[in-house]
Amino acid sequence: MGIGALNLDLFYEVEDLEDLGLKRGREVGRNFGEVLEFLQIHGRKVSESAGGSAANTVFALSRLGFEAGFCGKVGEDKEGEKVLKGMEGVDLSKVKREGKTGLCLVIIDKERDRALIVQPNTNDTLSFSDLDLDYISRFKILHMSSFVGDVPLKAQLSLMEELPSQVRVTLDPGELYARRGIEGLLGILKRSWIVFLTEEELELLTGKKLEEGAKELFKVGVNWVICKRGKRGAIAFGRKGNYVIETEPSKEVVDNTGAGDVFNAGFLTGMLLKRSVEECLKLGHKLALKSLKGFGRSNYPRKEDLCL
Repeated sequence: MGIGALNLDLFYEVEDLEDLGLKRGREVGRNFGEVLEFLQIHGRKVSESAGGSAANTVFALSRLGFEAGFCGKVGEDKEGEKVLKGMEGVDLSKVKREGKTGLCLVIIDKERDRALIVQPNTNDTLSFSDLDLDYISRFKILHMSSFVGDVPLKAQLSLMEELPSQVRVTLDPGELYARRGIEGLLGILKRSWIVFLTEEELELLTGKKLEEGAKELFKVGVNWVICKRGKRGAIAFGRKGNYVIETEPSKEVVDNTGAGDVFNAGFLTGMLLKRSVEECLKLGHKLALKSLKGFGRSNYPRKEDLCL
């Protein structure tokens, strides 16, 4: 089960992200119109895809054979139709339609790295009253990701107070939520079984690096901290020990947008199948590598890719 932004991702290629004053891997929620105008003149649009971090993870899990649902909002526009079509296989009966669909500019440079700029639109109107507690409580896992604004975060925090204990919560805060710090996310972190994030996000969230940062999250109730390190693999920090996988960079990178979300899906798949933590890390990495070979969700894994 997922709760997070539902966006239409617009993919543009540029020579250098610095021409736009952007840093690789960054996610920001401002200057959307100005940057889009620049890209329409100086960039090259190469693709578009349904997106959103939690939505990517839940869609990947659905393709891997799991029952999946989603709560969120899309607009009453053609962009909303594209987003809903891009979630095929996921139960969207609790997705509401109003206003304009959220948009995300995915700006890819010649090194095949990228920056994101988000225009949240109707995503930022998601309130607690839009969430169906009985429906959400049917699922084993609730996976959440960030919104730009305060209203949907308050909805997520309120949900944590009502959610039955048997539903396990997982969180990928991304840069937007990591910047809010532990106090800003405390109500979610207290309920989190697993937190997925990058090294940079872990430091933003806790003020500390790697294992020391993980320990700060353990203090508030998190059980597993999965640190995604891109080309260098991943580390699973657990209360009773740590697990590391080291990897070689992929030579077939078309687009790395959403690769971390697919990694989350692979890791959760391993946990649901009761695999060891090491196997979960390897499966997450394997499925993420597959997703790198296409724009957006065009090369997401399927059930036949699950062989370890």
